[in-house]
Amino acid sequence: MPELTLKQKNRDLKSIWDFLLFSIIVGIVICFLIGLNTLNMKGGIMAYLELTGACIFIGGASFGIGGLSGFLFGVPKILNSDTNNHDRKPSVTQNDNLVQISDWLTKIIVGVGLTQLNNIPEFLARVGKYFSIIFQNKESGEKIAIAVILYFLIIGFLSVYLWTRLHFIGMVKKVEDDLDKKVNAMAEVINDTQQKMTDLGGGKTISEKFDEVKAEVNNIATNDPDDPQKSKWGGKSECNERKITAKIEPSENPTLYKVTLEVCSTNPANPLTGFVKFHLHPTFNNDNPIIAVTDGIARLVLNKVYGAFTAGAEADEGNTRLEIDLAELSGVPQEFRDR
Repeated sequence: MPELTLKQKNRDLKSIWDFLLFSIIVGIVICFLIGLNTLNMKGGIMAYLELTGACIFIGGASFGIGGLSGFLFGVPKILNSDTNNHDRKPSVTQNDNLVQISDWLTKIIVGVGLTQLNNIPEFLARVGKYFSIIFQNKESGEKIAIAVILYFLIIGFLSVYLWTRLHFIGMVKKVEDDLDKKVNAMAEVINDTQQKMTDLGGGKTISEKFDEVKAEVNNIATNDPDDPQKSKWGGKSECNERKITAKIEPSENPTLYKVTLEVCSTNPANPLTGFVKFHLHPTFNNDNPIIAVTDGIARLVLNKVYGAFTAGAEADEGNTRLEIDLAELSGVPQEFRDR
């Protein structure tokens, strides 16, 4: 029984579309018949083609206006977001602007139409009179123009309205269902990936596990209390076309030294800019000074230094990490090195 019902529905739909198609063809044929009387008048075939073409254009425009109205009246509410469905995924929200515009326009059309019912005949008369100039007989031409406009207006409205109600709603529903399937499939992939990452982390996410490992490495690197910056900044004095240098000089106090730390670029085409953050021994009053780059060089001068230590530097907004051990420099006084 369900199959018979479906077949019956399909037959009914086919009969409706056949009727509408037949009506459109009849309207076009009528447009060709309207101009037959011009064949015996001045102009002959050209006048006939001109009048027929004008009638077809008027009918086509009327069909378009009627079709647009039918679409506005037939837009399905399925386009609206289902805010009452709590089972629906909140990650995708349907755009219902078309429904709102359709609702506004249909209300305006109905409201204006009801208030202007008395003026509709006069309006049609003016329209018919306007288009009657294309006919030899203005009086009959006015009536023919009104008939063509109303005929195609009604056919256009019915055709597009039925198409919107019968087919457009199914197209929108199919797109919506496909979108839901893709969203659900993506959510499953994300959940599966997160679960795998948690499993790899031993019950924690990869990022959490990475932070723990990083902290352990830092603890290992800083296990020398006498030189806490040692091996903390990559262990390289040159990296990413940047290098750190140090100059050791005697100071006015014979027991202290003057240390000048400089960070600069090794590639003139890629100059150092911005700021450089130095990392010194914690015995300094300011063990993390930030120095502005001047003429491509960040220079830090320490006037009262007792002994050697490891200095770190961060340049290029932290993307470049440099390190220098003053005790490993050549030409450094042994007394400064051993302290």
